[in-house]
Amino acid sequence: MLKTGMILGLTMILLGLSATKLPEDTLLTLRTWIEDGMGEQTVSESDKVLTNIFRVDASVTDARPRQVSLEVEGEHPDGCEYPVLVAQARRGNTIDIEVYREVPVDVVCPMILKPYRGTIKLDGAFEAGEYRINVNTHSQTLNI
Repeated sequence: MLKTGMILGLTMILLGLSATKLPEDTLLTLRTWIEDGMGEQTVSESDKVLTNIFRVDASVTDARPRQVSLEVEGEHPDGCEYPVLVAQARRGNTIDIEVYREVPVDVVCPMILKPYRGTIKLDGAFEAGEYRINVNTHSQTLNI
């Protein structure tokens, strides 16, 4: 038995489980989505899928102020075609970088590894010193 209902602007599809040992009136939520003012349903949830990073090569410009670029190699854990996103955060001499894709939760991706190669220009200037660079689970030290 399939039921639909609307609670506080949220539309839910509910499925009764009569073939199980659960009580007859037990319902299971299969998917929840937000319904906008036009009556269109859009799934708003996505998973952040991190890229597996194998190698990071840093290059530093000679010009002042010094700039740093990273050549990054790795693989995506699935065959979905979604854009690669990069987020950077800097705390003193530690630079944290996330390389990821946002994949909708309701998408089924082919189970193949897809190579990734990209160049990431780090934000800001770099003075002489030692820096810790973290790209997803890969970490290394850079001396300038």
